[in-house]
Amino acid sequence: MHDIAASAPQSGKIRHMPFIRYFTACCIRPFRALGFAALIIGGLITLALLFPLLNHKRRGIIAKHWSALILRTIGIRLRVTGSPPTAAALMVANHVSWADPFLLIACYPVHFVAKAEIRSWPIFGWLAALAGTIFIQRERQRDLSNVAQIFVSHLNDGSAVGMFPESTTSDGTRLLPFKAGLFQVAVSAAADCYPVALSYDHRAAIWIDDMGFLSSIWQVMAQPRITASVHFCPTIPYRGQHRRDLAVASEAAIASALCLPAPRIPPETPADLQAAKQ
Repeated sequence: MHDIAASAPQSGKIRHMPFIRYFTACCIRPFRALGFAALIIGGLITLALLFPLLNHKRRGIIAKHWSALILRTIGIRLRVTGSPPTAAALMVANHVSWADPFLLIACYPVHFVAKAEIRSWPIFGWLAALAGTIFIQRERQRDLSNVAQIFVSHLNDGSAVGMFPESTTSDGTRLLPFKAGLFQVAVSAAADCYPVALSYDHRAAIWIDDMGFLSSIWQVMAQPRITASVHFCPTIPYRGQHRRDLAVASEAAIASALCLPAPRIPPETPADLQAAKQ
């Protein structure tokens, strides 16, 4: 008798879940979409007109609050554990969703190393460029050394740089091998690494394969709430390690935080070695 009574409230919750999802998708999602569009337009205006007049610190504050507001508007709530960096550093995270950069910026202002293709995205590519994103064409051997130089300039300004060394998104159930060559920026700048483990409690946030960018956002907005977890792992101080050592340590830290097996890092190719020398 006690078991039946105890299960009654839970059964009521289950019956109400389809209605909550339907109400969110039909009634709340349009308002979320309007709020999201307004924030994007406001962000573009701020970046184009206001950012050139502001110093580095004020830009970071605006970017942090704007990113947090974007997430809250579309229905994503942040849960942060661990300690974000307090100085310039390389933030290294696993990659699950298009929302990942917003999660990190909402915790700490950071410039990202991103694929060059993102620069061609409508609106968002321009937004990322104005926000200081560092675009890289990984097939070009000189890009790693160019990124390292830009990274050093950001370090001198007290900024942090973030990257996703998997180089693409996964479904969150496994880690893809980290690209060791991307850690050359940390070696060149003698910067500490801050591994960050990202996860979501709903598969709607996952962005893989041929999913459309806008359709993915639309799907996220249809959910009553999605919780995004951001876990800052212990810092990996730079002590003259090889970039492969930094990649292995970062990969292991993130895999441990997510309770996932750490994949093997593939051996470096001759092209990787040649790029590091330039």
